[in-house]
Amino acid sequence: MNTMSRGAGFDRVTVSAALIVRDEERFLPGCLDFLAGKVDEVIIVDTGSRDRTVEIGEESGARILHHVWADDFAQARNIALDAASSSWILYIDADERLSLPGGGMVGAYVDPTAAACLVRFKPKSGYTRYLEWRIFRNDPRIRFEGRIHESMVRSIQDVASSDGLKIVRTPVQIDHLGYDGDQAHKHPRNLPLLEACVRENPDRIYYWYHLAETLAALGRVEDAVGIAEEGLSRAMLALSDKGRTDCSLLIQTLARLRLSRKEETLGLLEQGLSRVPEDHALRFLKARALIEGGKPEAALEITKYLLEINPAELVDGLIAFDESIFRERACEVAAIASLRMGRRDEACHYFLKASAFAPQESHYAIKAAALGGRRNV
Repeated sequence: MNTMSRGAGFDRVTVSAALIVRDEERFLPGCLDFLAGKVDEVIIVDTGSRDRTVEIGEESGARILHHVWADDFAQARNIALDAASSSWILYIDADERLSLPGGGMVGAYVDPTAAACLVRFKPKSGYTRYLEWRIFRNDPRIRFEGRIHESMVRSIQDVASSDGLKIVRTPVQIDHLGYDGDQAHKHPRNLPLLEACVRENPDRIYYWYHLAETLAALGRVEDAVGIAEEGLSRAMLALSDKGRTDCSLLIQTLARLRLSRKEETLGLLEQGLSRVPEDHALRFLKARALIEGGKPEAALEITKYLLEINPAELVDGLIAFDESIFRERACEVAAIASLRMGRRDEACHYFLKASAFAPQESHYAIKAAALGGRRNV
C-alpha cells in the first residue's frame, strides 16, 4: 500500500473510492456509474445487505469486503481504508454522486503536495454547496473516529501539521441524495448512537446538534431544548472554524424551537451572528424573531439583504443553506413585515415574488390575490 507523500518520481496520483453499504440497491448503481472511469479502484465494505447490493458491486468490478455491523460507522470505514491500494482516498457513500467539472479522473484534481483536498458538497437537493473533507492521502495515520458522523478530519489535521502539508480546495463536486424525502425512519436508529457519542465525546459539538434535532423530530421537544442548551454551553468555548459553525447549527436548532413556542430568541441569534456573521440561516431566523418582537422594519431590511444574495455563488464556505431563505421564504417574511407596517401593496408584491420563485406553493398566489390580485413582480 502506498502511504507516503506523492511527489517527485510519480507520474500520476491514484485514487481509491471507499464506501460502506447496507441494502443500497436503490442508490448504489448510480454512485458506481458516476465513479466509473474516474477512480483507480472501488472498495465496498458491506455490513450485512439482504438485497442485491453485493451483487451490484461485484458486477461493477468493485472489490467487496464483508463486515459484521457493530453500531460503529468509523470501524467499517477504516476497514475500507485498510484495503485501499491507491495513494489517495475518495470517501463517498452510495447515495452520493461525484462530478468532475473538467472531466477526467479524480487524481488529476489532487495536489500531491497536500494532505487533503476539499470538495464542493451539496448535502440535500435545494441547498447550497459547502466545503467537505472527502479526498485525502492514503496514510495509516489518517483514520475515522466516531460511532456516527464519523470523521477523519482530526487525524488529517494532525498529519498536515506534523508533515508541514496544506489543505487545498478543488472544484470536485459531490451531491448527496439520501436526505431527500422523509427521514423519520432513521431517528430511532440514530438516537442511541448519538446518546452514546455525546457521553463518549462531549466536546464534539455536532453530536449535540444532531441529538437535539433527533429528539425534536421524535416529538421530545423539552428534551431537545435541554440538549441544545447544554451543547451550546460547550459550543461557546469552541475556537476552530468547525467548532464555530457547529455552534451556529445548535443556535439555529434552539432558535427554531424557541420560535415555535413563541419565546424570545433575538439575544440568542445576535450571539450566534457575532460568532458566525456569514451564517445567513441565523440572519433569516433573526428576521422572523424581529417580526415576533414587533420590529417589522428591521426584519424587512434583513430580507432585502437576503434577496440580494445569489445562492449559486455560495460554494466555498463551511455552511450549507436552504436556498429558499434567499428566495420564497425571504419574500414571505418580507410580505408579513410589510403587512405589519400596513403596506398592503408591498406585501402583495412580495407574495407574488414568492409565487414566482416557488409556483408549486399555491398559498403565495392566494395570499397575493387576497391583497389586490395580480401585480407585476
